[in-house]
Amino acid sequence: MKKTLILSAIALTAAIAAPAFAAPCSEDQESAAGMLAAGVGKATVAKVVAVTGKQMVNISACDFRAGNYQVDFKYNFLAADGLYWVELSSKFDGTGGGAATKVLKSSPNMAAAEEKAGVKLASN
Repeated sequence: MKKTLILSAIALTAAIAAPAFAAPCSEDQESAAGMLAAGVGKATVAKVVAVTGKQMVNISACDFRAGNYQVDFKYNFLAADGLYWVELSSKFDGTGGGAATKVLKSSPNMAAAEEKAGVKLASN
């Protein structure tokens, strides 16, 4: 009986503590993540196409864990020859540093620009 009670208490504590380690972003965190994601997106695509105009980030998922963001987002941007977009999944710290980014999907003109430049953005 005592052993069962202790195990139940441990399981309950773990269930309560788990959300503290991984939680969806609050509105403020999502706003901050969006600003940081724009920088991460720009740095990612700059290897292929120079961003020369407006940028827009649409966040589809945002989690905050131990000072780091895990964000899935679509990055739209203007370049000298038109509008491009990429869908990215990225993990970065609270300053946008240490970014690990995966390209999930890209616009046809972005794919063509990658091919022309001989550069394949990280996709795995």
